[in-house]
Order: sequence, then C-alpha cells, then structure tokens
Amino acid sequence: MALIAVVEKEMIEKDGSISREELLNAISIASLLPGPLAVNVVAYIGYHLKRKSGLAVSMLGVLLPACILMYVLSWCYFNYIHVKGLSGIMVYTVAAVSAIILSTGLNIFLKEVKGNNSKLVLCLLAVLLLSFIKGYFIILFLMLTGGLCGVVFKMGNQNATQADAGFKWKKLSFSARAGLSALGLLYLSFISGIYKYTDQILLKIIAVFSGISLSLFGGGYVMIPIMQSLFVTELKWLSNQEFIDSIAFSQLTPGPILVSAFFTGYKLAGIAGALLATVAIFLPSAILMIIAAKVFKENVDSLLMKNALAGIKPVVVGMILVSAIKLLLSVAYTPLSIGLFLAAFLLSFRFKFNPVYLILISLMVGIILHFTSNF
Repeated sequence: MALIAVVEKEMIEKDGSISREELLNAISIASLLPGPLAVNVVAYIGYHLKRKSGLAVSMLGVLLPACILMYVLSWCYFNYIHVKGLSGIMVYTVAAVSAIILSTGLNIFLKEVKGNNSKLVLCLLAVLLLSFIKGYFIILFLMLTGGLCGVVFKMGNQNATQADAGFKWKKLSFSARAGLSALGLLYLSFISGIYKYTDQILLKIIAVFSGISLSLFGGGYVMIPIMQSLFVTELKWLSNQEFIDSIAFSQLTPGPILVSAFFTGYKLAGIAGALLATVAIFLPSAILMIIAAKVFKENVDSLLMKNALAGIKPVVVGMILVSAIKLLLSVAYTPLSIGLFLAAFLLSFRFKFNPVYLILISLMVGIILHFTSNF
C-alpha cells in the first residue's frame, strides 16, 4: 500500500492527473483479480491516462529500480556468495523473513478472521491441509471452497441493495476476447503441466511464471508456498536455501516480493531468463486487470462478489501462515537465530518496523559472524 499512497500524493494531491474516485475504483478492481495489487493499480492508471504507452511506461517505472537492484544482488550471489561457499552469510535472513511473513499473516488474521467462526474454520482448514498436502491443486481447491462457502453462508457485507445482488456482464471487444484467450492458453499450459515436455528453458519460464501471475490471489506472500513447491520440490530449479535467499533479496528492493522471479530467471538463463521471468509474472495479471476493468467497475458492489471474496480471505490468511511455518522449519536453530526471529517478529508485528531494515540487519549479522569465525 506504500506505493498507492505515493500515487495518491503525487497524482491526485499535487497535479490532479487522476481523481480520487478513479484511484479507489482501481484499488477495488485490483482487489478482485490475481496479481500484485499495487503494480496492477499502477498499470491501470497508466492505461487510463495514455492507453498502451501509459501501461508500458507505468510498469517500467515501478519495476525498473527493483529489477536493477535485484540484478546486482543476483550477480553477486551466484558469482561470489553462492559459488565460493559464502552462503552461510544468508542463514540469519531465514529467521528474519519467516518473522516478517508470520507477522503479516497474524495482522491480517486479526483484521479478517478473528471473531468470525465460519472464517476461522476456513483458515484452520487451509492451515491443516497445506501443512500436510503439497501442490498447486490443493491451493486451488481451497480457494474455490472458500469462495463457495462465502456465497453459501453469506460471509460478505449484507448491506448491499437488491439491485447489486447479481452480476452484470458487458460485451467485450475483439481485442479483449483475444487477450483473454491468450491468457487462458497460458494458464492452461501451466495447470496442465505441458511445459514439462519441452527442453526449451525460456518456454518453461514463460509458462510457469505467467501461470503464477494468473494464480496470485491475495498478494505476493500467498504465492510463497506455491513458488516453493514449484521451484524447489517439483522443478528443482532452486535449492531451498536459494529460494529463501531470493525472497530475502526481494525484501531489500523497493519493488513487490514477486520481483524474486528475476533471481530465479537469472539462475536458469542469465539476464534473458531474468527479464523474461519478470515480464511473465507481472504482465499477464496487468493485462487481465485492463481487460476486466469495465466489467468489474459495474460489479464492485455486487453482493455475490463480496460474499465470495469474504470466503477466500481466510483461506489466504491460512496460506500466509503456512508459508511462515515452512520457512521456520528450515531455520538452523541456534540461540542467536531464535533471538533474531523473536526480535524481528516483535519489531514487525508490534512496532511495524520496516522489513527492509530487518533483512539488512539479519544480513549484516550473517556477514559479521561469517568473517569473524574465519579469524
């Protein structure tokens, strides 16, 4: 939300490029769609102002600084830290990252789940199943179950009028239908696993990262267990430590957590793979945002939509909590790592300490301990 706050200050209060109502519409639409919310809001505003050129420039502006920093970090990691036996430097970042994710999950739990028994059951079900069953389809099952329960048990805001109880469809243009068809094919190639039958790594990168982009309901933290399952367990593109390090690096950049895709792409196919992975994970959801904008603008007050989202949210919370638990289980338990985890959790949860500083502190601890132990 920090990025959206900057947009409000610069584009509404300073130069009046857009109205506050337009920004709120963008946020409402992005909240209902897959993809990183802040990036999709920026993409929507760029398209609203200057159509396709505005879309390209806005996304480039919001992602370029993070990608440049991630390139530097990835290059240093694979050329010096990783290959020269310095990976121990990153050990304590695991504790800090898990504390940040756990803090995020608990904060959302208190706002969205606590006090509602139906939502609590859905959240606990998600935690239980995801703790013992791996894979993307169990996550998809939980999402669908949550949405269905939300509609059946009317979990959303019941103050909507009868007029907005349904869902209205507006005829799409040919280009929009073509775009949706292309996105559908990308998503189908992802969930069917057809990409596994090609040796072309760049094609695999496109299929996997675009599939992730179109599955991202609830924010980047939700995708951590999915990406971990894909990259570490199924595809074996990264080791568990490399995956954790990529998440830690993404927290050091000014961009969204999914900029970690740059790291994975860089390992697989150098700078070409890094750029392709970044485009594939951000562009499909941004295109979907633009295509769906007109339809969802007419349905942001739909009772059906509100109920479905109210059921999905506790599942999302459970997914975030499980991702934190999985990272915690990979921590090397020492008095220092436990103390660092507790301190990071307290600073993040209670005092809203900037996660960038927590990651930097844990990284500095690893650097100091690594080099002092060699003297």
